[in-house]
Amino acid sequence: MTDRLEQRGAPLDMLTRFEPESWELVSAEVRTDTGKWVKSTWRVWADERSWWVVVGLGNALVTVIDVDPRRRGMGEGIVTGGPLYARVDAVNAELMCGT
Repeated sequence: MTDRLEQRGAPLDMLTRFEPESWELVSAEVRTDTGKWVKSTWRVWADERSWWVVVGLGNALVTVIDVDPRRRGMGEGIVTGGPLYARVDAVNAELMCGT
């Protein structure tokens, strides 16, 4: 993984230190059958560039992508409302409460 990040010129020290309080959440992927989280993508500003950092289960770094700062991650498969969104929101609320 670090070889690929080095090839992309990624600032490893800044992008491998998961800091959700200062990173911008771009998207979260969940299983449609359980509503549980699988991975998330975060925007991080480092070395005067915009990076997407993909984090998987166990806070594992999946990949890092150098992106245009205007990119928003809103593809046609992104769900932002409706029954599935409500179910995922409810599952996440339960997980955050520890129930």
